[in-house]
Amino acid sequence: MRGRKRPFWSFRRKNSRSLLKDDSGVTAVEFAFVALPFFLLTIAIIEVGLVQVVGYMVDNAVVSAARMIRTGQAVTGTFTADEFKKQICNFMPEFMCDPNTISIEVVAVDSFAAASSTDDLYEDDGEVREDLKFETGNAGEIVVMHVIFRWPMMISNLELFPYDHDGVRYLTSTMVFRNEPWE
Repeated sequence: MRGRKRPFWSFRRKNSRSLLKDDSGVTAVEFAFVALPFFLLTIAIIEVGLVQVVGYMVDNAVVSAARMIRTGQAVTGTFTADEFKKQICNFMPEFMCDPNTISIEVVAVDSFAAASSTDDLYEDDGEVREDLKFETGNAGEIVVMHVIFRWPMMISNLELFPYDHDGVRYLTSTMVFRNEPWE
């Protein structure tokens, strides 16, 4: 009986039944369904956490650099906005900060109630205004300082806020303070 040949259809029927019972690749198939959403969610969580850390770093750099304005070391006319951007970058890790990614508006106001919100910094399309002022004020004046730091996003479609677009997150740090009487 060893030399007896089986018909082709019986061989095909046997293999198809054994394939239906075989579950050795189920884990790989299930992982293929779950992998993409899992990795996207993991990267998004890391991205949001990184944005928070960078936001705190920008806030700390702004507080440290604002001391130059508050104490009168950065008087308008002798100290430019570009020099102040470099001062902010001095308080951040060098690989993270590029002065070209920073926009600054510094204006003196009459009272703390006159301090404006950050909505005035943006055009209708969400871009940062080009006509931002850099006026450090005089001794004893109230100064409002807005710093906008552009942080590139790994997941460009993760637009969490209205001003996020084109793969960039705008991190805004605002300080309102009274200049010291340096005169």
